[in-house]
Amino acid sequence: MKKYFCLFMSMLLLASVTSCDSGKDEKIDLQEVYDNTEETELLLGLWVTPVTHLTSTPEDADARYAEIKEAGIVMAYTHHHETHDMEQLMRALDAAEKNGIKMMVSLLPDNRRKSMEIVEATKDHPAVYGYNMADEPGGAAFGSLAKLRDDIKAIVSEDKIIMCNMFPNYAPDWALGTQASDGNTVYYNYLDQYMEMVRPDILSFDHYPFMADKNADFGRIQLMLDNLSDIRNVGKKYNVDTWGFVQNSSWAGTRIPNDDELRFVCHLHLIFGLKSYSYFLYCQPSDKAGVEGVFEGMLTYHGEKTDIYYRVQKQNQDLKKMKGVFLNYDHVGFVTHNMDERHVNAIRENLRYDTYKELEKIESEGMILTGLFEKDGKTGLYVMNFDYTKDNTATIKLNTKSDFKVWGSEGLEQMSKSKSIKLSLKPGEGKFIELG
Repeated sequence: MKKYFCLFMSMLLLASVTSCDSGKDEKIDLQEVYDNTEETELLLGLWVTPVTHLTSTPEDADARYAEIKEAGIVMAYTHHHETHDMEQLMRALDAAEKNGIKMMVSLLPDNRRKSMEIVEATKDHPAVYGYNMADEPGGAAFGSLAKLRDDIKAIVSEDKIIMCNMFPNYAPDWALGTQASDGNTVYYNYLDQYMEMVRPDILSFDHYPFMADKNADFGRIQLMLDNLSDIRNVGKKYNVDTWGFVQNSSWAGTRIPNDDELRFVCHLHLIFGLKSYSYFLYCQPSDKAGVEGVFEGMLTYHGEKTDIYYRVQKQNQDLKKMKGVFLNYDHVGFVTHNMDERHVNAIRENLRYDTYKELEKIESEGMILTGLFEKDGKTGLYVMNFDYTKDNTATIKLNTKSDFKVWGSEGLEQMSKSKSIKLSLKPGEGKFIELG
């Protein structure tokens, strides 16, 4: 009896050691695959660079742009204080170069001569990533913007991005300056005519959903889904990347998004296939109320970091752990689960699927939006908790046993082969699944 007991204990110990080693190997494999996966940089940008009195010397500018880098931001648009002050502009570009920040130089669409002077002075600076010709132009400006675009293209290197940032779909029709036709809305035609006439390198827009009154959220999110659908479809039609702007701040009539709301709106941009977005806004342009009240940003007018700075920094850290794997995929469409019919219908019909290739169904008690992506014939699934008020779980059911990787805020979180993939999702969180 003693002999059998010793044999049993030996087998139990061996099983325990084997189990521990197996778990250790699996963890090592995940880390090894993560370390060997090349990162594709997600261009996270900002609007409103540190104001002049915070960057009045090269040393001050260097320190302020180091803070931008520490926040996980890698791109910035120059602002009014730089557009009208060449010395300040060059100081900002030099500081950006030292800190690895790509710069989109903003121009003056109503002053072609001044705009071309800015381009001539900056086109060879290594920090310059491209030029933003105008912010929210109306249709009446498309002809002159097309000419400015051609003039810039004639003197800059081919890799420079030439763009404008377009109105959101809640702008009034008179501001858009186009007409509805052929079953298309005024807004769709606004984007379409812009792309056809101006021929920019990317399609960018802004849309800010979070109002002071939370009762407006449902309708504003519905409007944003509609807007993102048009941006996606027009970008695909003209074969250009799409960019956006994310609300991280507040001004008159709006509210500062909390951690969960910010997470939601960031992933909502990425699940539509956008390759970049910028935070509106970084530095408070003034500490005095203007037409739109006082803007609250990541940095106060006097240079202090706010809670928004640290909220954005954490969000960027979480996104960076996904290594931008989703950026290498092309957006196809969506499968929805438990979402309100009005939100589902706000997504364009050409983007809505019931199932897709390996994806058979989604099981969850919560609202789930799943973005469908493809790369070299392989499927990617961007699974997002469409509820920014509570955690959710989702089980992705496949029609065949498949190798998969799950990328999220903890990096490479799962790697296995199965017909079923279970995810835990924070409010508004998205995770990307690579199949095959």
